[in-house]
Amino acid sequence: MQWVGHRGDPRHAPENTLASFESAWRHGRRAVECDVRASREGVPIVFHDATLERMGAGQGPVANQPWRTLRTAQIPSVADVLAVCRRRRLTVFFDLKTPRAAGRLPSLLRAAGMTHRTRVASQHPRALAIVQRVAPRLLRYRVTGYRDAVTPRLIRQAQQRQWKGFIAYKRWVTPAVVSRLAREGLELYVWTVRTRDEEERFRRMGVTGGMTERCPRSNS
Repeated sequence: MQWVGHRGDPRHAPENTLASFESAWRHGRRAVECDVRASREGVPIVFHDATLERMGAGQGPVANQPWRTLRTAQIPSVADVLAVCRRRRLTVFFDLKTPRAAGRLPSLLRAAGMTHRTRVASQHPRALAIVQRVAPRLLRYRVTGYRDAVTPRLIRQAQQRQWKGFIAYKRWVTPAVVSRLAREGLELYVWTVRTRDEEERFRRMGVTGGMTERCPRSNS
């Protein structure tokens, strides 16, 4: 199974920064997850929130800011992150926070030679559809939220739309769900795992992997 550094390694460096992805690699992770939005001009950037305040990167919506302003605030572009992941041979999961973040992503992956090491995920089916249209071979995952169970309807959608599987909130990941998805040939990653006990519990269930904030060489 595959444990993926959630936003890199946020216990040792600020989330979704180049330092966080480097730290995840140093602490033993071989895959990382990060969030993708777009600047005002459409440059894909790595940032979780819709607004800048929580991370102290400025004020207002991310989508209203030009790339030069975001860059000054030390927010990395997707191209920056791909360079780190290529150098460290990391697999990367890009969580597209808006459909607008999807359009330029495949060309960046091809330019970086990272298509084979990239997985694309989103809560927005439209974002996944955009990716499929321009890069049908990229592996795509449907992210489900805090209140979203993995229902039979969603499973049918996954099969119809050729999603590789789901990245589901841990509350909804049960042995029955794991078994059902395995029977349907769909992968299941869980988010967000924070302790060794949680990792062990989901490992016993047989999930494909999970987004974790615990690095294997840390003490927690």
